[in-house]
Amino acid sequence: MAWAGNTANEWQAVFRQMMGHDLVRPDAERHGALRMTDAALPILRGEATIDLRRDTLRAAAGGARPVARMLVSDEDAPLLSALKARRRALAEAARVPAYIIFTDRTLIEMAEARPQNLDAMARIGGVGAKKLETYGAAFLEVINGEAQPMHKARRKLAGREAGNVYDQLLQVQADLARGEQGTEKPLSCSAAMLAKVAQLRSADSSAIERLLGDKRAERFGPAFLDVLRDAG
Repeated sequence: MAWAGNTANEWQAVFRQMMGHDLVRPDAERHGALRMTDAALPILRGEATIDLRRDTLRAAAGGARPVARMLVSDEDAPLLSALKARRRALAEAARVPAYIIFTDRTLIEMAEARPQNLDAMARIGGVGAKKLETYGAAFLEVINGEAQPMHKARRKLAGREAGNVYDQLLQVQADLARGEQGTEKPLSCSAAMLAKVAQLRSADSSAIERLLGDKRAERFGPAFLDVLRDAG
């Protein structure tokens, strides 16, 4: 297909397919402007080629499906296109219709709200606990770029008050890793331990000791109890 003279809608269809192949991504630091990924380098150097579907281009040109700019602001349109590309890739891998992953309405809300973490993602309409667990990280990567994966124990608390408590416990643990004076032997709790503490229904020192054991309870117990009391 000749590229000269393509309409804006046709080019948007091209970029959607490129995002589906992870050749371009929105750059959060540049307010959603698209940037090339490492996967695009062989194509730019002429070492590899890629085929784009003509039917997608025709559909966009003929107005058979709404394009991103018709659904959201110009600022959010590139991100919505990227979210749709990620949804399409996941749907094709699972061999299910795209709406089974997330509906357009949900993706539009994601593009507008730009959740920064799973807790914020849980507040998006249409993102239930199961879909948050299964797809949340994949869509956050599109919105925010590559990030450190959240531990499974923390991920299960996403969207709940216990998740906030977990984050506070994690910070307290980091502050006391070498004791109050910073001179003691490093000590830490596993993510599973912290998750159990975060879900305690009452600030009970004996329960803390049972979960953490003597050494960890001595190091972290009083500070953990303060976090639980403040949350209660």
